[in-house]
Amino acid sequence: MKLNNQLTVLKQIRESGPVTRVDLQKRTKLSWGTITSSIKELLQRELIVELGSVTTGVGRRPVELDMNLAKNLVLGLDLGSSFIRSILIDVKGRVLGTREIPVDAEGTRDGILRRLREAGKILLEEHSVDPHCLAGIGIAAPGAVDFRNGICHYAPHHPNWRNVPLKDIFSGEFGVPCFVDHVSNCFALSEKLFGHGRGLDSFVCVLLGTGVSAGIVIHGEVYRGADNFSGEFGHTCVDVDGPRCACGNRGCLEVYTSGSALARQGAEEARKNKGGVLAALSRAAGGAVTGEMVYEAALNKDPGSQEIFRRMGRYLGVGVCNLVNLLNPQAIILGGQVSKASRFFLPPFTRVLERCAWHGSQKDVRVSALENGTVLGAAAIVFQEVINNGRVVSLGAELPPRGNSA
Repeated sequence: MKLNNQLTVLKQIRESGPVTRVDLQKRTKLSWGTITSSIKELLQRELIVELGSVTTGVGRRPVELDMNLAKNLVLGLDLGSSFIRSILIDVKGRVLGTREIPVDAEGTRDGILRRLREAGKILLEEHSVDPHCLAGIGIAAPGAVDFRNGICHYAPHHPNWRNVPLKDIFSGEFGVPCFVDHVSNCFALSEKLFGHGRGLDSFVCVLLGTGVSAGIVIHGEVYRGADNFSGEFGHTCVDVDGPRCACGNRGCLEVYTSGSALARQGAEEARKNKGGVLAALSRAAGGAVTGEMVYEAALNKDPGSQEIFRRMGRYLGVGVCNLVNLLNPQAIILGGQVSKASRFFLPPFTRVLERCAWHGSQKDVRVSALENGTVLGAAAIVFQEVINNGRVVSLGAELPPRGNSA
């Protein structure tokens, strides 16, 4: 009861602060004694601060309370195929800083771990933040991720990244709670809290990047499945005899709709049409073709590149139709680097969706407007698990001593 009361007061201060004790009592309906004791303990824990008095015109001048923005900061990390992104936000969700450092996806387990540590420490040092001031760390990781235990079991595009106990490693080293989730779940959480998912009960976020995955929100909660492995939308099969996927199977949706797929198809197009825009971009880059080049060529009205996106849109439409027919979400939210090319793939995508989705199903498709959505979602896990669920007012016993790491 005491914990719940403190959490009620803390949430109200976080959402409405600066706020007076009188306002808190009116909004929470808690007794004056409960308000007084809860605030006393929250002040002692340095979770909130007094900001001084405000003039009311009559009587005593009440003191306002707000969150302690100097403490309980949140660090988010996003392990990508080429870069690790980090973000530092305060307890009210305001972004204090971001960073991006390169990573070798085919590097060793220890090499990738070292870069993850560096990404976090560099950002904290840049903003003169002591790790003791963190409420927690959230990490977005690709592949098969065990959210409950914080273990990365497998990642198709990181061949040496297997059975990595990230939660234990980072909580041991930094001395704060650490949470690890699949990148698409982090994306879904960021949309739920800060983006198009606000106010929606059920929606699906499709993340289009080096790989393809889906974050599923049902009745306001991220759905992770029985083994925490849900959301591998990119590895649903759309052609049993199709090209080989990074996961080892054939014909996965990912081999037609991901950034890697665009690069592969772009290389084929550049070879076939040596006088085209894409071939010229490829030659200027020493023969390489990337998904970004295909997009640039499409912007320059290269027919072959635009056809690649139209083909991608049709396959993505088929995949999303299956999601709509299976889950009946209120909305589909597209995100990731590839979604920036939506002007080229949305028209064929929409035609397939309208033709094939179940009669009467909602077909509300939105493109994410969030910057750094995935890493922001990684940080948002800490809000959900530590602050919103009350662990911020009862931390300590579960954490290992600082310095333990694998």
